Amino acid sequence: MITKLTKNFSLLILLVLLVFSCAQPKDDKGGEVETAEESTGEEPESAPIASPRKTASGTIAGAGVTVDYGSPAVKGREVWGGLEPYGKVWRAGANETTSIEFSGAVTIGNTKVPQGKYGFYLIPNESEPWVAILNTDWNRDEHGAWGAYNYNRENDVVRIEVSPEWGEEINERLSYIVKEDGIMLSWEKMTVKIPVSAMENG
Repeated sequence: MITKLTKNFSLLILLVLLVFSCAQPKDDKGGEVETAEESTGEEPESAPIASPRKTASGTIAGAGVTVDYGSPAVKGREVWGGLEPYGKVWRAGANETTSIEFSGAVTIGNTKVPQGKYGFYLIPNESEPWVAILNTDWNRDEHGAWGAYNYNRENDVVRIEVSPEWGEEINERLSYIVKEDGIMLSWEKMTVKIPVSAMENG
C-alpha cells in the first residue's frame, strides 16, 4: 500500500514538473526567454555630450543677436597656448562652426554688418591683441564650414583686434553672453568682448 502511494506521489510530482516546464516560454532554439516580470535591467542612459550645443541671445541697438556654439570644458587642461594654440584661427567653440545671427544691421568696430548669419572665429595670441573674425561661411551644407578647418579669409566680413582680460577664477565651460554693447566670451580664466553697436547712418 505504502509502495503504491509512493509511486503515485512520484508520478504526480513528475506530472507537475512536466506541466511547469512546458509552460515556460521558449526561444526559437528551445532556450528559456526572459519574461517582462523577470527583467530587472534598465535602459542604458545616453552618454553626456562632451561639448553640448548652446545658444546665447539678446538685443543690441534694437537688433536681435543669437550666438550658437559648442561649449567645451577645461577638464584641467592648459587651454591657451595648449589645447588652443596661439596664432591659429580657432572656431571660438567646439565641433560645428560658431555662428552669430543679427536680425538687423549693426556695426562691429568700424565695419557695417548687414542683417544675417555669420561664422565667428578668434585668433588667440600670446603677447599681442587677439583677432575677432566674422565670416560669411557658417553652414556645413551650404558653405562646407566645419569648425575652422575650411576657414577662408577671403570671405571675412569683419576682422578686428580685441583685448582679452584675465581673472583668477576658472570658467569651466566656454560661454557667451549678449550685452547691450557687445558679445562676451568667457572660458578658463579669459574673457573677451566683441564690440557691437548700432548701424551708423550714411
